[in-house]
Amino acid sequence: MYVQMKVVVKISGKFISPIDKPLVREYAKTLDQIIEEGHELFVVVGGGSIARKYIDLVNSNNFLKDLIGIEASRLNARALAYTMKHSIKRIPESIDDLLKLYSLNFRKAIISGGLQPGQSTNAVSLLIAELVGAELVVNATTVDALYDKPPSDPTAKKLLKVSYDEALRILSSTQWKQEPGRYELFDLLSLHIAKRSKIPIAIVNGSDPLNVYNAIVKGYYGSLITNELSKEL
Repeated sequence: MYVQMKVVVKISGKFISPIDKPLVREYAKTLDQIIEEGHELFVVVGGGSIARKYIDLVNSNNFLKDLIGIEASRLNARALAYTMKHSIKRIPESIDDLLKLYSLNFRKAIISGGLQPGQSTNAVSLLIAELVGAELVVNATTVDALYDKPPSDPTAKKLLKVSYDEALRILSSTQWKQEPGRYELFDLLSLHIAKRSKIPIAIVNGSDPLNVYNAIVKGYYGSLITNELSKEL
């Protein structure tokens, strides 16, 4: 039997919105299986394309754009929670809400969207991991790994293991967008939280939920952001 872990899974909203019914159901099935195997699970869902469309529509400041993105992410989180068997159906709207749900010890997944303006859902996933003492964050995203440059660059190199400092250096580049609804892979706040609490982050291609299962149960991942020195594939 595999060692039980406390894990936070961050799922890109692009896999929930626009609704891909078979994929959402496969995610629900996979996450339920992880829980049935004894792992403690927290899931954070991004806003996806619907958030980006609303954000692009609004000619306003970033605070209000963040609020729109948060509402979209909570709707996506609710869709996933309602599809799962082993999930709490209430979506927390603050860290206090999440703590109350956690204290009730339902032995079910807590599913969250965004919590407050100024934080991406990536940052939320790391804050939750820090709060509950998670051993791992799995980032199910639209790329298979972290590269030293955006993957669209033909010279980009895939990195197997990346130190927190190196990940910060890479993602500090102006090539990576850092604005509401467009946090590419990880925003800098997320990485600073991971670094201060030494939380390892496994990056996997989220288009197949099995990759999330394999990262948690078998230790397979595209990249791992950790204390260790960087290593190219």
